[in-house]
Amino acid sequence: MNTLPIISLAAFDQPDHAPAEAQKLFDACKECGFFYLQDHGVDPALIQRTMAASRTFFCLPEAVKGRYGHAVQTVYPPASRGFIPMYGEILHKEDGADAKELFDLGFERPASDKPFTGSTVLPNEAVAPDFAYSQLALQEAIMGQVTPKLLHALARALGQDPTYFDPYFVDPTLIQRVIHYPGSYSSAGRHTDTGIFTVLIQEQTVAPSLHVYSQGAWIPAPYIEGTFVINLGDMLQYWTDGLFVSTPHQVTHRAASSRVSMPFFVFPNIDTVFTSLASGKKVSVQEVMLKNFESIWVAGTGSGRAQELN
Repeated sequence: MNTLPIISLAAFDQPDHAPAEAQKLFDACKECGFFYLQDHGVDPALIQRTMAASRTFFCLPEAVKGRYGHAVQTVYPPASRGFIPMYGEILHKEDGADAKELFDLGFERPASDKPFTGSTVLPNEAVAPDFAYSQLALQEAIMGQVTPKLLHALARALGQDPTYFDPYFVDPTLIQRVIHYPGSYSSAGRHTDTGIFTVLIQEQTVAPSLHVYSQGAWIPAPYIEGTFVINLGDMLQYWTDGLFVSTPHQVTHRAASSRVSMPFFVFPNIDTVFTSLASGKKVSVQEVMLKNFESIWVAGTGSGRAQELN
């Protein structure tokens, strides 16, 4: 395989096409864990608006961006929200610190003693025009229009009732990230994601920056107009006892121009303990998420199953 499959989200609303698309989705999840999602219904103007506001934010002086770092965030763990400067994160120990800067958000919720739950300290309109508004508007579109339909599609692909995942996503957990890769050389080390799936919005670049490790080889995942890149996370691999795979990936950006990407890491309700479909193994969402943050920010060994990647 040297290209990723393309899945139509709209096809699942069409009785004549849904069974065939569910089989395509099953094959994509079983074989490579990555695919493009088209016909998702999100307004391209909103995406471009959010990209533009993100670029404006990252052009701010470092001292200004630093006002929104982990030290001022109130959500636990603090590393789950706010600004992270260049070389501030390690996704793979042997690859070293990532040459990228980023901002993490989540659902805006009242203060809570539950991890990953609360409000983000965001720059206001005077500091970063349209940044907070556009990010939260795009969040609403992804989590309202795309995520529920994709969960239903995945349930169908697994031979379950389309509503199978619904009880686990009444109040889902989200880590929303906007990343800036400066031109000439920037990177994100080899890793897997830990959620159910990730919805990635990427920009067109001269050469593909995202690479996916599938069936023994690294393959590029270039920008395709009108699509999102979807990759499965470790949590869905656990849920399906390895039937669906969480696939390693990395970013090596070498173009002269910079690159912005916007991944949405989707998790179930934070207090969910699910039972895997085949083995009956119990998995705590909260434990998986906290263990991963400890691996990145305390142990420095990387994200997801990064330690398994040579």
